[in-house]
Amino acid sequence: MALDVLLDSTYLLPSFGLEVERLSDRDLEALRDAWSRGLVSFYCLSVSWVEVIGSVCREADRLGVRLDRLIEVAVRSLLESGMYTWVDPTPEAVELAFELRLAGHRDVIDNLLYATSVARGMIFLTMDETLRGFLSDRGFRVDNLMDHGDLLEMLGVPRK
Repeated sequence: MALDVLLDSTYLLPSFGLEVERLSDRDLEALRDAWSRGLVSFYCLSVSWVEVIGSVCREADRLGVRLDRLIEVAVRSLLESGMYTWVDPTPEAVELAFELRLAGHRDVIDNLLYATSVARGMIFLTMDETLRGFLSDRGFRVDNLMDHGDLLEMLGVPRK
């Protein structure tokens, strides 16, 4: 049975040609391999587009490049490839996201991502150590947080 894995927005950026620190092409290939072997099902939260659009546009501005065609291909890949299932937060997730915000965590998208993973019983794939520390320090569960290295090791999928 496949593990349900909710992806942090960071894991979507390589689709737009953006390099992500600590996430290599080998890592991405291994994640793709885990999916193609039916070991994982990847989920994305609809509100992740807020972070993705901001990050992609900032990088394009910084580099002084136009991304029209790349954006079209990347968006279609993310939405239509079948590799990702797009979901919305549940009511319970929104309530937990409010609780996290009121507890002091200001990144509302991360709050919604984490809360959705908890409400839906998913692994939350993230490299965000600040979020992990915040959650741990305040007594929220962190056993469902993993980075790609942890996930691949748990699945026994080598990074080629």
